[in-house]
Amino acid sequence: MSETNNLFRPNLLSDFVGQDEIVNKLKIYIYSAKERNETLDHTLFYGPPGVGKTSLAFIIAHEFNSKIKVVSAPTLKTIGDLVGILSILDPGDVLFVDEIHRLDKSLEEILYSVLEDFKLNITFKNSEQVKLVNFDISPFTFIGATTQIALISSPLRDRFGITFKFDYYTVEEISKIIRENTIKMGFSIDNSEAIEIAKRSRKTPRIANNLLKRIVDFTIYENSKKITKQILNNAFAMLKIDKDGLRKEDIDILKLMFKKFKNVPISLEVIASYIGENVNNIRDVYESYLVNEGYIERTKRGRMLTLKGIKKCEEVLLNDDF
Repeated sequence: MSETNNLFRPNLLSDFVGQDEIVNKLKIYIYSAKERNETLDHTLFYGPPGVGKTSLAFIIAHEFNSKIKVVSAPTLKTIGDLVGILSILDPGDVLFVDEIHRLDKSLEEILYSVLEDFKLNITFKNSEQVKLVNFDISPFTFIGATTQIALISSPLRDRFGITFKFDYYTVEEISKIIRENTIKMGFSIDNSEAIEIAKRSRKTPRIANNLLKRIVDFTIYENSKKITKQILNNAFAMLKIDKDGLRKEDIDILKLMFKKFKNVPISLEVIASYIGENVNNIRDVYESYLVNEGYIERTKRGRMLTLKGIKKCEEVLLNDDF
């Protein structure tokens, strides 16, 4: 993780921007857990990528003065991988597992007793006997995060005492993040310019922060300490981000559906093969945003352009913007 990303990440709930309903509930749950001298109940975060799930997991650990262990579910391939992580947790620690929907089913079943009773039950089999080994695990908070909650089994979902749905951010919330992080980086920006960046950030703080870092690069190149409208215009043009916040990859998807397939319903797999991205990236990064913004729609037969999407394609082809 870069120093800039650490600079951007808030440490306290009071510093976290957006997701107000989640933050307000967490304040209550954290306060109650502290008063009871217990760990926070196991928590499930779900929603689009880049909208604060990881940041809130770090904040929870900070609020309890605890350490946090971060792992991506696909990296847990064997029982040994899981046991290795659980065995090093201290009482009160936070274990954050991203992409929890991709956790191996055999490991998921082992987790059930861990999440319920903080006991790890492992069965060893050989040709002569079956041996059950039990381990006590220090009480900890398990936080799972996913962009696809429908892929999580009911038995696993039922082990979480707290579940939060994360939403996309508003332009106002993103612009506030932009203003605060611009100051943290030692630069200045007017509200109108912060709003222009926010409009092109796909309602996602992670994308907003990455875009801000690139715009600061342009600002430094211009030997300036202030992000101006002219600097923004130059940056957006070179980065190929249009006035609606769509990027080259978004436009490529829309044009593919409009020109190649004449708006006949197509699958994500077909889109991925033509665009050269894997299906998960198409689903999580591009499709979810294009659907949310009303450019494409999901049908039983596949993805299709909406009227807004068709008009966007006609505009792009007319102006040859990309």
